[in-house]
Amino acid sequence: MTTEKKSKLKIKSVKEKEKQPTVKVSQPPDDEQYDNIKIPPDGGYGWVVLIACFLINMIIDGFLYAFGAISDDLKSHHKCQEWAVSLVISIACSCYLLSAPLASALCNKWGCRPIGMIGGLIAAVSVAASVFAPNIQLMWLLFGGIGGIGMGLVYLPSIVMVGYYFDEKRAIATGIVTAGTGIGSITFGPLSRFLFDRFGWKHGLLILAAILLNCVICCIFMQPLKAVRKRRILQPIELSDVANVANPTVTSPLLSEKQETDVNAKSPSTNHSHGHLDLCLSSTEKRSRTNSTASIKSRRSIKADDAIRPMYQEDILYPGDIHNLPEYKAQPDSSTYIQETTKVPEAKTPSRMKAFWDTFLSMTNIHVLNDNKMRIISLANICSMIGFYIPYLFIVKTAIYERNVTEKNAVYLLSIIGFSNTISRFTSGWITKIPYMSPLLVNNIGLTIAGVATLLVPLCSTYELLIAYCIVWGGAIAFHISLSPVIICELVGLEKFSSALGLVFLFRGISSLIAPPVMGAIRDFTSSFNIPFIISGISFLISALMHFMLMWMTRKEKSRSKKSEVQKAVDVKNTTV
Repeated sequence: MTTEKKSKLKIKSVKEKEKQPTVKVSQPPDDEQYDNIKIPPDGGYGWVVLIACFLINMIIDGFLYAFGAISDDLKSHHKCQEWAVSLVISIACSCYLLSAPLASALCNKWGCRPIGMIGGLIAAVSVAASVFAPNIQLMWLLFGGIGGIGMGLVYLPSIVMVGYYFDEKRAIATGIVTAGTGIGSITFGPLSRFLFDRFGWKHGLLILAAILLNCVICCIFMQPLKAVRKRRILQPIELSDVANVANPTVTSPLLSEKQETDVNAKSPSTNHSHGHLDLCLSSTEKRSRTNSTASIKSRRSIKADDAIRPMYQEDILYPGDIHNLPEYKAQPDSSTYIQETTKVPEAKTPSRMKAFWDTFLSMTNIHVLNDNKMRIISLANICSMIGFYIPYLFIVKTAIYERNVTEKNAVYLLSIIGFSNTISRFTSGWITKIPYMSPLLVNNIGLTIAGVATLLVPLCSTYELLIAYCIVWGGAIAFHISLSPVIICELVGLEKFSSALGLVFLFRGISSLIAPPVMGAIRDFTSSFNIPFIISGISFLISALMHFMLMWMTRKEKSRSKKSEVQKAVDVKNTTV
C-alpha cells in the first residue's frame, strides 16, 4: 500500500471518529432500568399486623419480667441458691438478645412469618418441658437456653414488621408496639403469681407456656408485602479533571394499568410477591465529555425477591420518625427514599444462602467498633444492662423478705414499674421534640435518675417508698431503652445502623448473662439485696457518665465542622477577590 493511500485511510478514520459521540454511555437492558421496592401501606392491614406485634411484645417481655415473682417456687422445688435460679432467667434474657443477628438473618432469608412461628413454638415447648426438669441445670438449658432463643426468634420479627409495614407513621406504630412491654409488666406479674398460687408452680408454668404459644397465632398475620416496580435512579458519570459529579434526578407518575400488566408478564414471579406496580422516574440528563466513556449503571437493579426481604432496608430497625433522617430529607419523595435505602450487597459467586449471610455478617460487623463513639456506646450499654434486670428480679423479694410486705402486695410492684414504663415510652418521642431536649440528653437524664433512685433502695424502709421507687425507676429507665436505637443511628449514621445495633444487642446479651447470677451470689453471701441494688445504681450512673461523654464528643465535632466551613467560606471569598 502506498503512502498516499495510507494517508487517505487515516483521514477517513479520523472523520468517522469525529462523527461519533464524544461520550459513550452504556444503556442497560429493559429489566435493568427498574428497581423492585416495597411501599409500606402505613395503615390498612398494617394495623392488624401492629396488634399482633403488640401482643407478642406483651407476652414475651411480660413473661420474662415476671420471673422475679415466681422464682422462689423454682428455688424451693430444686433446693438451690439465689444465683442458680437467677441464672435461669439470665440465660433466657441473654439468648433472647444474643439471637438478634441470627433471627435477623433467618427473617431475611425465609421471612418473618415462618421464623416467628417456629420461634414461638420453640419457646412454648421448651418452657413447658422445663417443668419436668429433674434439676436446675436442665432448666438452665430448656427454659434458659432453648426457650430464650425461641423468644428471640419470635420477638425480633415483631420489631421488624413495624418498620416493614409503617413508614410515615412509624414513630406512632413503634410507640404502640413497645407499649406492649409495659402492659406485659403490668399484667404478667400478678397473673403469674395467681396461677402459681392457684394451680401450683408446675401447672402454672404450663399455662404460661400455653400463653407463649399464642405468639405462633400472632405471627400468622405477618404477611410479606407485594413488590413494586420503580424506574431506577440512573446517575450519569461526568468525568472531569477534578472529580466526578452526578446529576440530580426527579420523579414521574405511575405507569398505567396496561403497562403494569405488560411488565408483570415479563418479570419473574417469586414465592413472596403477588403482583407488581410500576413507578416511573424520568431519565436523567446525559452529559458528554471529549474522549471519555461512562456508564449510567452504577449498581444492579433490585430484584423482586430481594425487595421484600426486610433486612435489606437500612432503616428497618429504626424506631423513630424517619422524617428526621438526613437520608429522607435528601430525597424528593418517600418511594425514592425507600429505593435509595434498600441496599442489596452484590455477590461474586451466586449462593442460595446469600440473603442469610448478608444480614448475619452485617449485624456482627465488628469493624464499626473502630469508631470511638461506637466503643463508648457499647461500654455504656454493658454498664446499663448490669443493673437493668436487678429491680425486676429482686424488688418483689426485697419487699417480702426485708420489708415484711405480703406476697400479694409485693407482686404489684412489678405492675407499677410496667405502668410507669408504658407512660414514659409513649411520651419519650414528644419530649425529644422540646427545644434542646435531644434524644441523647433525655436518655442521660433518665439513666441518672434511675441510678440515683436505685442507690436509695436500701433506704426505702416501707412499702410506700418502694412504690415511689418503682414509679421513678420504671419511668426513667424507659427513656434509655426506647431512645437507644435513635441515639445509635444519630451517632453512627443509617448506613452502619444495623451493624451497630446488632453489636449493642450482643453486648447487652453478654452483660445480661453475667449480672443476675453474680448479684444472686452476692445476695447468698451477704443475705441482703442491698448491695445488688447499690451496684445496679452505680452501673446506671457510669452508663450515664459515658453517654454524657458522647454529648461532649458530638458537640466538639459539630464545633470543629462549623469552624472548617467558615474557614472554607473565607478562603473562597479571598480567592474570588
